[in-house]
Amino acid sequence: MIDPIPSPAALNLPHVFVEEIENPEIEEADNHHLGKVLRLRHGDHITVSDGKGKWCECIYGATLEVVSDVFFRPKPAVEITIGFSLVKKGKPELIVQKLTELGVDKIAPTVSQRSVVQWSDRKVIENGKRLNRIAREAAMQSRQVHIPEVMETQAFSNLGHETGAALAHPGGERVTLEHPFLLIGPEGGWTDEEIDGRKCFSLGESILRSETAAISAGVLLTSLRDGRVK
Repeated sequence: MIDPIPSPAALNLPHVFVEEIENPEIEEADNHHLGKVLRLRHGDHITVSDGKGKWCECIYGATLEVVSDVFFRPKPAVEITIGFSLVKKGKPELIVQKLTELGVDKIAPTVSQRSVVQWSDRKVIENGKRLNRIAREAAMQSRQVHIPEVMETQAFSNLGHETGAALAHPGGERVTLEHPFLLIGPEGGWTDEEIDGRKCFSLGESILRSETAAISAGVLLTSLRDGRVK
């Protein structure tokens, strides 16, 4: 089935986010990336988006020249959220980057009972800013018109009661869009207390690392939503 709403991914041009699509201006850091890293020259074509669904094609230069209609792609009817228990080193960044590329709508870092990593209030704020920046960069790289929300890191006891939330757990049911909010546990797995009374869904027969499980959950749910699998 052909999508009737145009997407910048089809043009595969350099893509950047701006504050206002009708009067697009590129931020200094993004302009540096386009000019110094991608080596764009004045007159090259790019696509720009406001990160909220609007996008258009422009000619790159000191002032951007809009050369197409302004298109709008609404968010999918089913909003997909992947939560993941905090993991070590650069793995949260990897998870956010890949889930963004897949088209996940919300990403929710959480602290479960067996989480090894614990962030102080200061770290929550600092890492939240960094993860949202990574989501923005990944959405730009993958030519998307919506930037996912990276939610503030919070305790599992808060996230576990969200509408539609379910757990990824060995031996669970088959993943479906009836529960589009899937939470990934830590390396040590969920405790019996965390599992109690909650829907559980399987990501396969293997025991996956937390970062692999989060990305697998994103692949499964977005593929179901897009109709690539049934």
